[in-house]
Amino acid sequence: MSFSTDNIQKQARYRQLDSLRGLAAICVFFSHYFLIFKVDEAWATQLKATPLGILINGSSAVLFFFVLSGFVLTLPFANNKKPLKLVEFYVKRVFRIYPAYIVAILFAIILKTFFYDRMGIGHFTPWISHFWNWPWGKESYTEIVKTFTLLAPKLNIDFIDPVIWSLVVEMKISILLPFFIILICRNNLLFNIGFFLITLALVYGHSSIYLFVFYLGVLCARYKDVLVAKVQTWSVTVVVVMLVFSLLLYNINFEFFKLPGDDAHPFGYFWRDFLSAIGSCAIIIIAVARKRIATLFEMRFFIFTGDISYSFYLLHLPILITACSIFSSGTVASYVYIFLSVLATSFILSYLNFKFVEVVFQRYAKNLTAKWGVIKSGDL
Repeated sequence: MSFSTDNIQKQARYRQLDSLRGLAAICVFFSHYFLIFKVDEAWATQLKATPLGILINGSSAVLFFFVLSGFVLTLPFANNKKPLKLVEFYVKRVFRIYPAYIVAILFAIILKTFFYDRMGIGHFTPWISHFWNWPWGKESYTEIVKTFTLLAPKLNIDFIDPVIWSLVVEMKISILLPFFIILICRNNLLFNIGFFLITLALVYGHSSIYLFVFYLGVLCARYKDVLVAKVQTWSVTVVVVMLVFSLLLYNINFEFFKLPGDDAHPFGYFWRDFLSAIGSCAIIIIAVARKRIATLFEMRFFIFTGDISYSFYLLHLPILITACSIFSSGTVASYVYIFLSVLATSFILSYLNFKFVEVVFQRYAKNLTAKWGVIKSGDL
């Protein structure tokens, strides 16, 4: 998952994309909150197949993060607008992801140690009840150390903050991403499509499958000007139709495919993710191209959610696990308390983490790369 639009230099910052990122993070929270309910399976299936399913489609929201990551990280270098300096790229990625992540992990450990009630979590679904059931000991200390590294081998992503699986993907692909960016930005459309098909064939059925999702974001950034110019020629009717179609693709894993965990469909997860990523690309281009949509998502609340989205994504699940263990009566009131308390606490703490950790370390990374020539060297 990437939250890097602030790293774009010498070009307009698309605040509407920040806002969309924030809304996607809130949808991840809704999806996790929905998972604590012991609901009838048929009713849950029907809800996911309606347009409201977008609000609880956490898997598509994370795919949107990946597409957006490829898009915003490529924009400064698209069409050779500026050279990509490899060391500088890596330094900024590390300072963008790790400081807020480390704070979130420390906070989750505090919640687990001092506030989490293991006996109270049983009123909820097995999904949330199976977290944090480990005792303190040598193995748990070792796993916590591995968690802080984010890239340690055989990392248990569910150990302390289960959302970190997407950050593991983000960091691993970030190692390769600069080379894909340069390759795509320096070649023509025919080559890029061919290379994309080769990438699809290589990652099909492998754990590195998300590479093609980032690749789509890179392609969107490479041809942004052409795509935006085309969308700007559309009538309002065409824009509405295409936006609805894009949202349908984004939500396609709930609309047409089998639910996650059911491998009856011959294409499994691969084509669901592919179509959802295509929908994400279309949403991004439309949001950039149409001023009315941009103006809507430049409202203060949307901008706020975009600013805090990374910290919100990291913090909301440990807070949800803790709240479920405290408000554990299983009554309707307890679900209301959980929703309101988790949402409010997540917003407040995310803002603090954004303001005093994210912003500070981003500024430090910028000053560091500007000061030390060795970091700014190494153009690709």
